[in-house]
Amino acid sequence: MNIKFKRIVTWILQVLMGLEFLIAGQAKFTATEVWAKQFSNWGFPDHFYLLIGALEVVGGILIFIPKFAAKAALGLGAIMLGATITHAVHGEWDRIIFTLIIAGILGGVYMLRKEDKP
Repeated sequence: MNIKFKRIVTWILQVLMGLEFLIAGQAKFTATEVWAKQFSNWGFPDHFYLLIGALEVVGGILIFIPKFAAKAALGLGAIMLGATITHAVHGEWDRIIFTLIIAGILGGVYMLRKEDKP
């Protein structure tokens, strides 16, 4: 793969994922009633959505920094794996497609950035 093309693709994916997780994480702090109810319905403890939101925001920031992007992608991928399992357990099959797409893009970021050293 051409180095310049690889760099452009990598940055596009990092920006998309960074924005996705900054928005998703921020929503857990602003639409707290919605998320509190949703996480409660899924059987998670009180305020767990705030922990997930904080991790999403931190990961969303770190994925913009090349030397931390691979680790951020792994951490966010773990969150998406948890989301996929949660949706599967609760029969929310339409949501699984989205979580798998995001996890796949995060896997791409990981592969493209795994050689960068923190």
